[in-house]
Amino acid sequence: MILSRRAALAILLAGTAACSSTPPKVYTLTTVPGTAVGGRPMTASVALVDIPKYLDRPQIVRRSGANELGVDEFERWGEPLANMVQRVLADDLTARLPAGSVVTTSRTLSGDEAQTVELAVGRFDPDSDGTVVLQAQWRVRRNAGGRAKTETARITRRPADDSITAEVRAMSDALGELADRIAQGMR
Repeated sequence: MILSRRAALAILLAGTAACSSTPPKVYTLTTVPGTAVGGRPMTASVALVDIPKYLDRPQIVRRSGANELGVDEFERWGEPLANMVQRVLADDLTARLPAGSVVTTSRTLSGDEAQTVELAVGRFDPDSDGTVVLQAQWRVRRNAGGRAKTETARITRRPADDSITAEVRAMSDALGELADRIAQGMR
């Protein structure tokens, strides 16, 4: 009888602990407004985005020192970061290219795209002081031929406050600035 009471108490305590756990908060990058470049409408695709392995996880990563990364189990991305960057960059480019332009991700290629954007992210996380750093290389391949020039950028954004929401917004703003630079080269 004592064993049964202990087992019941253990089950009750485990159930109570499970009910009181913190639910994760889930975040996503968003498209930010930009200034459209002039010219004729074009079609383009954003190829798969390459990100560092330390960012390839569901949790949002922050630097807590020069050689230390911080990960909070309860602050997560709503989808894999590489997929999210690809999708949001395609939307950001659509907002910046001439009216009537169509930008897709490589998963929705029609085969008629005139240009393909290839992006390799070297870093996309906040420093220990909270400043978001986006380091990236990209090239725009014209599907009709020609040489693609590799471009690089290091973009920093300071969040409005210390919240994770402001940090994710700063990341969206940095990706929007990257889209501004890429769109200029696509004319």
